[in-house]
Parts: sequence; C-alpha cells; structure tokens
Amino acid sequence: MSYKQTEEYLTVLDITKILRLSALTIYKYIKEGKLIAIEFGGHYRVSKTSLQSFIDDHKVFSRKEIS
Repeated sequence: MSYKQTEEYLTVLDITKILRLSALTIYKYIKEGKLIAIEFGGHYRVSKTSLQSFIDDHKVFSRKEIS
C-alpha cells in the first residue's frame, strides 16, 4: 500500500507563531474541537486547510459588511 501526502501539516509551535497565541491556547482549541488536529504519539499536527477554516470561522465583520 502506498501513501501520497498531499496536505501540508503544521505543529502547535508553527501555529503559535502564525496566530501569535500561546501553545496552551492552541491545545485548548484542539481539545475543545474548535481546531481540528491529528495526533501522533502525543504530538499534534494541524493541516493548513484546517487552520484556514479555523481562521475563517473567527472573522469579525463590521456593521457595514453585515448590512
């Protein structure tokens, strides 16, 4: 069986640098199911697609954009 990885994955440390949040906050989002991750031996990886979805879900719109 062959496996071809087409998705890129980020570590929690990578995400802390991108979002400028603490690692504890990222772990909390993962445990709450707000940020979808995969776990390998206690180490989490988040796909770039999952991170983008998470960011999109947290966008704040101005009143002008809502109207």
